[in-house]
Amino acid sequence: MIPKGLLIAVVTGIVSGAIMGVYLQNLNSQNAASVSGPSISVHVEKQNYELGQNIPIQIINSGTTDLRFSNDLPSLQIRALDGTVFFSTSFDGVTLLPEQRYAYEWNQQKNDNSKIIEGRYVVDSFAYDQTNQKISDSTTLNILK
Repeated sequence: MIPKGLLIAVVTGIVSGAIMGVYLQNLNSQNAASVSGPSISVHVEKQNYELGQNIPIQIINSGTTDLRFSNDLPSLQIRALDGTVFFSTSFDGVTLLPEQRYAYEWNQQKNDNSKIIEGRYVVDSFAYDQTNQKISDSTTLNILK
């Protein structure tokens, strides 16, 4: 038989750990740390999405200088872990001021309008800073059945 005090301590630890994990996950997905100079951040609301579910993506200027998107390179790109690009789009002419966000919702379709399959994908974003230097950031997400 397990002592009552030990059981209470273990259950309390598990519950508080789960609550703290959810809190930190939400905090991480909503805030981007600002850095001095050019910086870009890509955020998705959560790590796991169901197949066919729209995926809201935020691109954030997390630096102190303006960022510019151009047709020279994809502003947003979805690829497999092996580098195979399934979707890309450009936000030509869009400029993000420091701490400004650009929201995009991806419908899980490839560039040829076919649906993707379940798996782990990388979301990349590319922009230029004021000196025309390319900067980028990426995050991963899972698409599940």
